[in-house]
Amino acid sequence: MKKPKAAVFVLTSCFGCSFEFLNLKEELMKIFEKIDFVNFRLIKEINLETEYDIAFVEGAVSTKKEIEEIKEIRKHTKFLVALGACACNGCVLTIKNYSRNAEKQVYGSSRFGSVEVKGIDKYVKTDYYLKGCPFFRHELLDLVKKWLVGKIPREKDYNVCVECRKNQVPCLLDQGIVCLGPISLAGCNGICPLYGRQCVGCRGLSPDANFEKFFNLLKKKFKLSKAEIKKKFEMYNLYEDIKGREEWKRLR
Repeated sequence: MKKPKAAVFVLTSCFGCSFEFLNLKEELMKIFEKIDFVNFRLIKEINLETEYDIAFVEGAVSTKKEIEEIKEIRKHTKFLVALGACACNGCVLTIKNYSRNAEKQVYGSSRFGSVEVKGIDKYVKTDYYLKGCPFFRHELLDLVKKWLVGKIPREKDYNVCVECRKNQVPCLLDQGIVCLGPISLAGCNGICPLYGRQCVGCRGLSPDANFEKFFNLLKKKFKLSKAEIKKKFEMYNLYEDIKGREEWKRLR
């Protein structure tokens, strides 16, 4: 039986998700037995430009050239996966969006055709999101296994606090630490709070989040101004998702 053709493409990123792919080690070898990666520039000397059954795209779109590149990838791909937070929503790269003439400030001129940083779904239809910075291995393996038999995993729809409770992790908010767990999408097994680090929302916002209650908590308990709260949401481009919400507009 002919194996499906796959590819891993990288736009603007740190290559962290591509290296996380390699960290699968023995599990990656099992994937290679089922899928033929004909284009994976990090590990292959010869890469084919062809039609792909599945393609994983790491990185955000940050230049005019990459807009054309992601459209070309989509044109030749049956099932397109956003690999990691940069591809899903722009991730930390979107900090550039809050600076005026960022490219000119760094390089002295606008030589790279820079555009506002966005996730790939702002330009093309995206079939699945492997969220996180980097993505989580168990979710990649689950996706590949189910995709091979014609199924797609259900994406998480609850917040990180649920996973903290499962792990019996004491709430960081109760300890005076600003943690975005109550409004952040789960699926990471609450790994940051598990090791005493606050959640920063790298997987995006939870659809069942109570934003009004959380904003008021930050204002009253932590004495943060609206500008300071905004900064908390800029790192992983979460501000783009909250700025139009009525709860945010009402916040003073």
